[in-house]
Amino acid sequence: MNLRIGAAAAAVGVSPSALRRWEREGLVRPARTGAGYRLYSEADLGRLRDVRRMRGDRVNAPGIRRILAGDRRRPAGQARIDGPKLRDLRLKRGLHLRDAARLSGLSASHVSAIERGVANPSVAALQRLTQAYGTTLGALLGGDAGQRVVRASERATTQLGDGVRIEQLAVGTGLLEPQLFVLEPGATSDGDYTHDGEEFLFVVSGAATVWLGADECHDLATGDALAFPSTLPHRWRNAASGETRLLWINTPPTF
Repeated sequence: MNLRIGAAAAAVGVSPSALRRWEREGLVRPARTGAGYRLYSEADLGRLRDVRRMRGDRVNAPGIRRILAGDRRRPAGQARIDGPKLRDLRLKRGLHLRDAARLSGLSASHVSAIERGVANPSVAALQRLTQAYGTTLGALLGGDAGQRVVRASERATTQLGDGVRIEQLAVGTGLLEPQLFVLEPGATSDGDYTHDGEEFLFVVSGAATVWLGADECHDLATGDALAFPSTLPHRWRNAASGETRLLWINTPPTF
């Protein structure tokens, strides 16, 4: 079933002018008839409903394009953050959305979008949320606490934000949290964050820039390592033209 623009707009609950604007912004590309009329498929309608929800959560057009593109290119077995699990954690702590927003420094609409799976959090946003809820990424992903060996093909893997993949290298550890960060070109933490403990990172390949506090900036190349107290505000970006891979260890598990 293909719908013309008026019927498609009514089905999605927006105006035809909104559909034209979203097309100009590259959020949807309907088919055209020989006479140039737009035709929207069922898949287009589903995409448009996603766009409408994200617009309601104040996600801008570039952000929506990244989220929709991420849904298309995510490899099998690579998950996004479990939004309903985050919502359950919030509710178990007796927190309203506005409470979670206050504790994490995120907007209530952004927290809601993450919980509903509409928005994929950046590394900084996820750390702030897990800290507010008293948990870690490893705890969110679960696993067998008695597992000694994590095979390369069995790593719990999560895609965050724009171009950041985190692979869990251990399960159920109590004093340390080793992870492999795989950063696409241009990937960043999207802001700084702090937590208890210490951390260590080693550049397996590529290059990274790490900022610590207000005064330190460290450019790291392949083979370089960095250790610092996690209580320092820290942020980072991929400084290579290609992929960067970082071995990152937190102690105790706080990310």
